[in-house]
Amino acid sequence: DGTGTDQADKIWHDERSLPGFASDDLDLNALTTTLFGSLVTINFAKVKAIFVVNLSTSPGEELQVGGAPTNPFTLPFASQASAVVEVGADSPLLLCNRKNGWPVTNGSSDTLRIGNPNTGTVVYRIAVIGTSL
Repeated sequence: DGTGTDQADKIWHDERSLPGFASDDLDLNALTTTLFGSLVTINFAKVKAIFVVNLSTSPGEELQVGGAPTNPFTLPFASQASAVVEVGADSPLLLCNRKNGWPVTNGSSDTLRIGNPNTGTVVYRIAVIGTSL
């Protein structure tokens, strides 16, 4: 527990369902979760890991991670705003920078997009691990 090298003090996770051709634009400065019956907002200063699991078992039902049109979080994607990583059906994706983390800049590089380019609904799990400083 901490904010230094090889440490993290924040985690956010969720299981989400994306209808066909829909996207989740996740604001890394305002991720919400319910804890003990209360809504809690998680704000990341740095992200050290992103873990996405596509729970679909049908071939061709991939997810796309990255490529948000506004304020894209690009550092895990070689700083390319339009870059996406495809996560195949029944597959995981782990992006990790555990030593230094990727800085999150509110209002300019804080939106992580998870997109569904398919016609059917895709369910996925996601965890974001990072620091408050």
